[in-house]
Amino acid sequence: MKKLLMIAAIFTMTFAGAFAQRGHGGSKSGQQKESMTPEQRAEKMTTKMTDELSLSEDQKQKIYDINLENAQKRQAQREAMQEEHKAKRAAMQAQNQVQNEQIVAVLTPDQKTKWEEVKKENRKEIRERSGSGRGHRGGKGSSGGRGGSATN
Repeated sequence: MKKLLMIAAIFTMTFAGAFAQRGHGGSKSGQQKESMTPEQRAEKMTTKMTDELSLSEDQKQKIYDINLENAQKRQAQREAMQEEHKAKRAAMQAQNQVQNEQIVAVLTPDQKTKWEEVKKENRKEIRERSGSGRGHRGGKGSSGGRGGSATN
């Protein structure tokens, strides 16, 4: 029973640590896209459409207005999702802290020492995996398994 509890706790801590690190990677183009303002995004998209579709000046202005409106909406949605992610992460960290306190309350002093060592080792392993560019999702890098090339 004690082993089962420890295994469950280790799994939870490992998963939470890996989940918390998700999203810190990404491609340079994704980072560049994130730093663009809605106006820059609308201008870029409008320019591309003008080149590809030979838009008139009137069409170009209308398309820009449409692109700008939607880019602003997407920006607001992105910011709301980031805030939601921060709140969920804080809640998860708080729950992990409560869980750890509950576990420590059950353990003997020797087990507490061993538990701290196990947690430290798990954190080290997670850092090593993320530092080598291989995330927790299928080992295909920080893109979460999308678009990367795998050697597995």
